[in-house]
Amino acid sequence: MRAYQVGEHGRLKLLLLAMVLNPAAAFAENRWLAGDHHIHSQFSPGYDFSVNPPRPIIGGDAVNPLPANASLAKKYGLSWIVGTDHGGPNHSKINRDTAYPELLKSRKEVPEVIQFYGMELNTPGADHSSLIIPYTEDEQHVLFKLEHGFDKLEVFPVDVSRDVENNMLTGLAVMAALPSPPVVIANHPSRSATAYGEYGADDPAEFRRWNDTAPNVAVGMAGAPGHQAIALAGEAIKKVFATSKTPLNLSRGVYLGYPTLGGFDQMTARVGGFWDSMLGEGRRWWITSNSDFHRHYSDEGVDFYPGEYSKTFVWAEKNHDAILAALRSGQVFVTTGDLVSEAYVTIRYKKAEASIGGELAVDQGSTVQI
Repeated sequence: MRAYQVGEHGRLKLLLLAMVLNPAAAFAENRWLAGDHHIHSQFSPGYDFSVNPPRPIIGGDAVNPLPANASLAKKYGLSWIVGTDHGGPNHSKINRDTAYPELLKSRKEVPEVIQFYGMELNTPGADHSSLIIPYTEDEQHVLFKLEHGFDKLEVFPVDVSRDVENNMLTGLAVMAALPSPPVVIANHPSRSATAYGEYGADDPAEFRRWNDTAPNVAVGMAGAPGHQAIALAGEAIKKVFATSKTPLNLSRGVYLGYPTLGGFDQMTARVGGFWDSMLGEGRRWWITSNSDFHRHYSDEGVDFYPGEYSKTFVWAEKNHDAILAALRSGQVFVTTGDLVSEAYVTIRYKKAEASIGGELAVDQGSTVQI
């Protein structure tokens, strides 16, 4: 056990960077459950734009059926996953009428894996976001309404008025007002950045406004983005993604403007950077790790299978509601390469204590024990 002095803000956030490993026996029924909130299936289509409206091509961008993805998740040790297909014109109907029935089939075929309904939102005024829908009788219709109303590529011809931040803020307000609000996690937030210390389509002020508008919905970002298997891909695929800024040995995550830092997005990895600032402001803003699986590196892709390399662990009982609650509350840690499977942190001050995702109010200049 170590003692630490608290700084001027009088509040200590429990960061995973200060992990202490302990036996799990003291933690009731909850346990660390590995998952992935960013997985694509055959319902991330390509489009034939030679016809009007454009014709979706199932399997055009990602290839696997949903049950195949769930089986892979099970094989690689995941307890929960989110299907996050993205699309273009009228994709909301593909999700509602075709993908959702296959999700119900997948839940029956692979019951060992908790499977959430969701999508990767073409985010108004930003890049992409995982939209995770709570498990309810109305989940099919909730996602349809949100995608149809707020995905910036849903309408054809493209309506540029949909691609503005105010539309996203309106969407977040709508989500927050739902009886069972979803969770939104920004994906690959610095993928469009062109230099170290710069921001692209996603910027700090924007994320702060998201969090201000819907603090129980917009709860974080991908700290370690997907597409991390580029180094293992075939030479032809590598050359497609290599640039002067991201040569073959620096392309993890397929960040073509400026590379990830050891596989982590610079909005997370920079000491004193954006994530540190968010936590320092007292915001409940967390990071995740995911595969962004489209196609495996052995099959002309740049991805690992779900759970093969990246995992987001949540401290929860194994059910939909508990897992989503853990993501909201920050009872989370992330791994790449299966280096850690359990992590426990306890911080004590006087007679009070807190663990990962918790918050402890302390007096300025006082000492706490970790």
